[in-house]
Amino acid sequence: MSAISTASWYHCSVKPVSRSAGRSVVAAAAYRLGERLHDELYQTVHDYTRRRGVEYTFTVAPVDAPAWAHEPETLWNAAERAETRKNSTLAREVELALPSLLEPAQRQRIAEQFAAALVERYNVAVSVAIHDPSNHGDDRNYHAHILFTTREMTSEGLGKKTRILDDRKTGPQEVKKLRELAADIINEHLVAANADIRVDHRSFKERGVEREPTTHLGPAATEMERRGEQTERGEMNRQAAEVNHEAAQNESLLAERDTLDKAIEAERERISSPPADPEDALERMREAAEPFREAIETRGAVPNIESDGLNWWQRLGMQLAEKARNFAMALAQKARYFWQSREQERSQEPEPGHDRDDRGIEP
Repeated sequence: MSAISTASWYHCSVKPVSRSAGRSVVAAAAYRLGERLHDELYQTVHDYTRRRGVEYTFTVAPVDAPAWAHEPETLWNAAERAETRKNSTLAREVELALPSLLEPAQRQRIAEQFAAALVERYNVAVSVAIHDPSNHGDDRNYHAHILFTTREMTSEGLGKKTRILDDRKTGPQEVKKLRELAADIINEHLVAANADIRVDHRSFKERGVEREPTTHLGPAATEMERRGEQTERGEMNRQAAEVNHEAAQNESLLAERDTLDKAIEAERERISSPPADPEDALERMREAAEPFREAIETRGAVPNIESDGLNWWQRLGMQLAEKARNFAMALAQKARYFWQSREQERSQEPEPGHDRDDRGIEP
């Protein structure tokens, strides 16, 4: 196997689903799972059964949890009802990038192991949806949306709040542990698949390249360097300068990558949430249709695979004209049949004064 390298696609974020942001956890679950869920609090139905790209879904809960904890509609309506404050955190979501080089069953196993770890760690209920890459994005972007309750799931239902992720002191450390846990699970499956890459949960800052210090030459060494004579201290400084130059380039690339990662995360958050209002829904529809509109309007976007010497738009015009001519001919034929039948009916009607037979009986 070739040398092991660190994957650049690793992404694992933890974020709240909050009522203060105007969100419904039932809507969030329906959108991610691609299901039709009735929202009891807002008396509406969130139907995303026609959504494409949902590869695999499941819901898990502690072994002693009631049966309804495994049903997304009942579970997330219960989570919505359990919170009474207008700024309550309704659920938490982990968005986890999954290796595209693994088979679907392996990606599903990663999501199942991570969900089971959340259940064990916090005693919560978890809904998971694995999504395929978008048709217009990176075709390696397999990822999982993992929603879990903010309250413990007991045998009687939802219980007390889990506070470890809310605390300012313990929260960041707990998120780091979750990122490390996800990376460990993914790496286990990469090893099993004999892949030559691994993921690293640490941030770019934590993995940054340290700059090398330079050494003071002193008068004698400085004079020798001026005369073109290389010294040991001068060589150390040249090596340090080379390392620092590479470090500066790496830091620039890392900063650019960090900016891109933040932009990608913001876009993922936008497209993985239900439309906020009708205008947002219309805007998403326009964005989805834009590439097709541009392809149609761009000259030569539709290949001319026939050998009649016509452009695609000329051929389309001829086809439309032919269809219009056929329609007109069919309409004229129907009109001719209609008037012929009317003439035949009129010819069979009796003339005035001859409406009785020879016996004086009306027909």
